[in-house]
Amino acid sequence: MPDVIPSPTQPCSSLKISETILKTGRLDEMIAWYTTVLGVPPFFEHNPDAGTRPLDLGGQTRASDLRMCFFRLSLDFPYVQTIGIFQEPGTGLMPVKDGPGLHHMQLTTSDLDGLCVTYERLLGHGMRPHRSADHGPMTSFYYRDPDGNNVEITAQNFATLEQMIGFMASDAFKANPSGREIDPGDYVAGRRGRTSATPAG
Repeated sequence: MPDVIPSPTQPCSSLKISETILKTGRLDEMIAWYTTVLGVPPFFEHNPDAGTRPLDLGGQTRASDLRMCFFRLSLDFPYVQTIGIFQEPGTGLMPVKDGPGLHHMQLTTSDLDGLCVTYERLLGHGMRPHRSADHGPMTSFYYRDPDGNNVEITAQNFATLEQMIGFMASDAFKANPSGREIDPGDYVAGRRGRTSATPAG
């Protein structure tokens, strides 16, 4: 399959991502983790009556029958964005690395300084990225939630959409879309004008 090079004239889908729903066997741990990462508590939580048995609707359970919650990311109506976590009966506690499903989700900060602030805030909670990279169009720090899901927190490297798309159409990006791996402490320290051994703040 040949590479498809991005351009400003390519059409976008009229459909937008509105919800990302994760299923878990440890809802309380997941709520605590995402509350820390997102910086907000769930705006909605639901606990069904004791003994409720989830209906099976074509292989899909319904939210009303599960312990669950929603986190709000955006109120850009009608394109509101949420992350939901459903406690699905029978869900195991160990991630299955060789199964199909979510590779990672990406959360975007407002700018590179916002990415640094997020890194420092999460570091204060003992949360360190397992991978960090300058991908070219954006810089990203990757974290794992309690279920092992890969959560990418990123910021754009360019000031405009045209600059970003222009770089993504370059031979350099086509040859290496992953960019280069970086040390997050050194990267943040560089933007802060200090050495990585110097504490933040």
